[in-house]
Amino acid sequence: MRLVILTIIMLILPGLFGALGGTEDGSFCPTCPDWTNLEGWYRQKEAYSQSQLPPSLRTAQQNETLQVKSAEKSYDVQEIIADVGDLAGAVFIDSRSPEAYAMGHIPGARNIFWKHVRSGDSINASTLVEALRGNGVTTTDRIVVYGEKSDATYLFWALEYIGHRNVSLLNGGVDAWVKAGRPLVQNSPTVHASDYSADINEALLIKPEDLEDAIGTTQIIDTRESFADFGRSRIQGAIQIPASTVIADGSVKDASSLESIFSGRGLDRGRTQIVYGDLPEASIMYYCLRLMGYRAALLDGDWRRASAVVGNIR
Repeated sequence: MRLVILTIIMLILPGLFGALGGTEDGSFCPTCPDWTNLEGWYRQKEAYSQSQLPPSLRTAQQNETLQVKSAEKSYDVQEIIADVGDLAGAVFIDSRSPEAYAMGHIPGARNIFWKHVRSGDSINASTLVEALRGNGVTTTDRIVVYGEKSDATYLFWALEYIGHRNVSLLNGGVDAWVKAGRPLVQNSPTVHASDYSADINEALLIKPEDLEDAIGTTQIIDTRESFADFGRSRIQGAIQIPASTVIADGSVKDASSLESIFSGRGLDRGRTQIVYGDLPEASIMYYCLRLMGYRAALLDGDWRRASAVVGNIR
């Protein structure tokens, strides 16, 4: 009787928990089979097992492979990240609230609060274009967005969505500027209105009503922090990678760390990754995926309500 009960439990547990195929912090879990992609999980497990062996037990080829993987790696799309020393000729856009901007901002920065370019649950592209025009920004400007925590990454995504060709994020935001000994000012710059026009990139915006067609053909990433919330309700087939796993001390993690996280969760550059969760944190994942050369898109809207309609909450 006890053997029967144990057998039933072993059959039930994978269906309840095994599909998660990883740990809460997004790292690879060698004891948590991914039942939705078992073959891929076994390949990851083999690589993980080899990495845990002492050097004396590895083959020369295995050691060489591990050394290459651990070598310093650059971001695949280096031009979308900026450091304090790499800002010549840039137009700064401060994504923080008007109150935070007024207390002190980078000299010359224009203020476009990320919440002010949204209407209801999603972006309002017309509002963003008007804000850029009013702040004298042109389509040829090199824009560097900065803010606090994750608010700047949403505005980064929004600018890419309306088709701006030269936009980057100040890594570390206003804190990195201050730590570098640079001054903040309180006076707003004098600007002249521009004729900025958008060139919308529809592929970067996924609406909740698009989810039914996207499931099965894309990889969907749930960026929420709570493992319990993810377990209770999520979009069908979603992979949980909490937004906090790709940042450290207010800056994005190095390229090797990001690649380890993404490859460890089985992400495929040949497919589109749709990120969703609480805004603006979900846009952090969009930005980091873009940095590493993935084809990311943001689900900007109430995924819970729409997913319930199409039956995609699992």
